[in-house]
Order: sequence, then structure tokens, then C-alpha cells
Amino acid sequence: MKPWSKRALLLLLFLAAACSAIYDVSYDYDAEMDLANYGTYDWLPIPEGIRMDDILVKRVKRATNAELGEKGFRMTEDAPDFLIAMHAGSEEKVTHSDWGYTYSRYWHHGGRRSRSFRYQEGTLVLDFIDGESKELVWQGRAKGFVDKNSNPRKDDKLVNEAVRKILKKFPPH
Repeated sequence: MKPWSKRALLLLLFLAAACSAIYDVSYDYDAEMDLANYGTYDWLPIPEGIRMDDILVKRVKRATNAELGEKGFRMTEDAPDFLIAMHAGSEEKVTHSDWGYTYSRYWHHGGRRSRSFRYQEGTLVLDFIDGESKELVWQGRAKGFVDKNSNPRKDDKLVNEAVRKILKKFPPH
């Protein structure tokens, strides 16, 4: 490999590492519901039989409470305007890259170049349910890379980023 191509590869790897671990965020809502009048919320308990990491649940609640607090929402157990249900999970994914044919310095066919990359994809979903009708009125989803060798500080950062991006357009205008 030529020296300039090694530097270019290192630069690309650095840029990829610096980019966000959250790569897909979306939301949807019931356009017939007037969410502008919402001011209070509460969390729904995790249903029996659903296994979720207790620390992850705390991280998501802390990040969501902070984001909603900045938007002027207040958590209350007394007749909240909406309830929040949380869903989270992860699965192993594989992606393949194929660069086609390579050539030697004399322009002879050198074979195909392809690579496979395994990664853990995490998904976080926040469902907002109307407190009175108990109907789903808003849903935000985030997908991102989950580092198997992470640490608590990185996990906090990842969850904060996911929640911030999910709630960026809540409430819809």
C-alpha cells in the first residue's frame, strides 16, 4: 500500500470513529391529536416478563426526563397528559462491501476485494400514549452502533444522543 493511501485510510477511520454512533432516527405521530396542550407525563412500568437491563432503563429515563424538562414538560403521577413506554433491544448485523476487481501495477487482473463487517445494532423506541384515551399519539425511534466493549461513560453518551435526537422534533408543530 502506498504511503498516501495509508494516511487516507487512517483519516477515514478517524472520521468514521468521530461520527455519531446513532445513524437512523425517525418519528411518527397522530396528526389528529393536539399535542400542544400536553404539559405533564409519567412512565409506564416495564411489563412483567420483559427483560430489560435496569441500568439502561435508568439511563433512558434520566436522559428523557432531562430533555422533556428542558422543553417545559413536568413528570407527575397525578393524571399525566401522556404516558411513556420504552422499548429497547439489540441484534447482531453483518454488512458486506465489494470493491470489484483489483489490478496490479502492470494492470493485470488481481482478483476481487470484499470485506464483511459484523456489528451490534441497538434500537430504542419511545411511545407516547395519551393519558386519557390510552391511544398511541407519538413514537420516536433511534438505531445505532452498540459497542460490546463499551464503558458506562460511553453508554451514557450514546443514550443521551439517542434520546436527544428522538425528541428533537417533539412536540410536533
